[in-house]
Amino acid sequence: MKRNKWVAMLLTLVITTLVGCSSGGNGNSNQASESNPAPSESATAQNADGKFEPPVTITTARPVGGDYTFYNGEDIHNNVHNKWAKDKLGIEIKDLWNTADNDAYHTKLRLSLTTQDQLPDVFIVQDVNLIADLIQSGKVKDIGEDFDKYASERIKKVYSDNSGALNQVKKGSELLGLPIFSGGDGTNPVLWIRQDWLDKLKLKAPTTIEEFETVMDAFTNQDPDGNGIKDTFGFSLSTRNGFSNWMSDVSFIFGAYTGKFIPFHWQKADDGSLKYGSIQPEIKTGLGKLAEWYKKGYLDPEMAAIDEVKATESFIQGKSGMIAAPFWAGGSNGWPLGDVKGNNPDALLRAYVLPTGPDGKSARYTGFVNERKVMMFNKDFKHMDAFFLYMDKIYDNPFETGDFKDGFFEGYDYAIVDGKLEYDSKKFPTPNDKVASPSKYTLFWNTPAIPFQGSVDFDYIYKGGEPTKRAHNQILVADKEQIRAGALNYEMTGINAPTEFLGAPTETMRSKGENLKTMELETFAKIIYGNEPLDQFDKFVADWKSKGGDQIEKEVNEWYKSVNP
Repeated sequence: MKRNKWVAMLLTLVITTLVGCSSGGNGNSNQASESNPAPSESATAQNADGKFEPPVTITTARPVGGDYTFYNGEDIHNNVHNKWAKDKLGIEIKDLWNTADNDAYHTKLRLSLTTQDQLPDVFIVQDVNLIADLIQSGKVKDIGEDFDKYASERIKKVYSDNSGALNQVKKGSELLGLPIFSGGDGTNPVLWIRQDWLDKLKLKAPTTIEEFETVMDAFTNQDPDGNGIKDTFGFSLSTRNGFSNWMSDVSFIFGAYTGKFIPFHWQKADDGSLKYGSIQPEIKTGLGKLAEWYKKGYLDPEMAAIDEVKATESFIQGKSGMIAAPFWAGGSNGWPLGDVKGNNPDALLRAYVLPTGPDGKSARYTGFVNERKVMMFNKDFKHMDAFFLYMDKIYDNPFETGDFKDGFFEGYDYAIVDGKLEYDSKKFPTPNDKVASPSKYTLFWNTPAIPFQGSVDFDYIYKGGEPTKRAHNQILVADKEQIRAGALNYEMTGINAPTEFLGAPTETMRSKGENLKTMELETFAKIIYGNEPLDQFDKFVADWKSKGGDQIEKEVNEWYKSVNP
């Protein structure tokens, strides 16, 4: 239930409201939406309205789980989106098969590589190893020429502006798929603090690591909840799966000393090569700080045993006063941090920028602009012209043009009430407890986004800008603190530290990567818990390099050079 709730929140706040972009963003968005792509070499042709006659069929497959909502007796095969595609574009979309969850879906796709089962014409892949296997399989299409020939100018600009993501699906000069973009920075952390605790103890929000330490000490030792019991600590975090996380993050502690490198990510060094963040010398300083804070009782003692979501519970239950989490996680209706009011109705959450290091340095976790989600194409698929027409029309939604300027389908994800747009399904002429999910009926499983535009919109609205588009109006009805947090997320754009390695696991990663990761997690945990001295970090670095790390670095840089000739 928690995971489903997160999915719903993420779709609503990271995708729906993070995709708005004015039609003037690249100078010719309206023209791109209204113009037709070049004539196709397939057997069908487009009429004067751009519709394919006779209709072309595009097959796909997908998991259809509890996060799908249908109205009017519709299902994934027969719904308002599929009817629109056929009636408006002359494109008939057919699901060859469906599964109940993502794991089963990817298992079935993988089986298609070793059996005679035909791959769908177009399909999403989110498993990095399966992406690599499909690239090597010879069963997926090189779409490079098709992209150049059929993609609209605005689609080309979106991909040009985020061209690094294409490295995930490149093989030499071949382009063997398309990343499907999300918000870009929707899972980047801001610092959420119990403002009522700060006020009670007459403290200011921390702006530096030194001030952060002062606040943690007060939250641990000065009874911020006023119950007369020493039962609180300063900071909630999770290190079970790593030290750079989409929730309950701690990467910024290391970034405060490196200014660039964070654990588990590959970043470009001054010499232009990619280096692994976890073995950089300044990481040792960050580990030393965490060990010092753990010894003083400032940190969640369960941090190495709990995952990113479980780690939020100590904050929600009022045991800790600070946590690093996405902008949408807090506020009165944020998930999961908004639940703190269920335990203490007087709790007040406020978002702040992450504290900087002694020299003003800072860096933070940044996810993938496409969340490792790519679309691939059967090598025998003949209708790339139809696909790119369809893709451009779906992008009417984030560009707020054409058919989907106000939303996808009236009565599904929006309604007109008293002459005004309404996005709350409970206020529709025919009220519904749950808003339908027509964006999930698309071939992309959600509305594809214009990366980072959402942060720009949050900043614009927070600073008092007049709403000029749908995305602005959707932000205006959000929780005020979430709006502020979204603006802070934009303010911290300069400290984003996305990994530069976007390829498939290298040969040595596949054979030795898991052992190296385990060694890293165990060594870091032992140092923080005081079971090993800080100098054990130096031995870890030497062991990592000799047990496969140096070879991995070589392979990573060979890949990097191959996609950046």
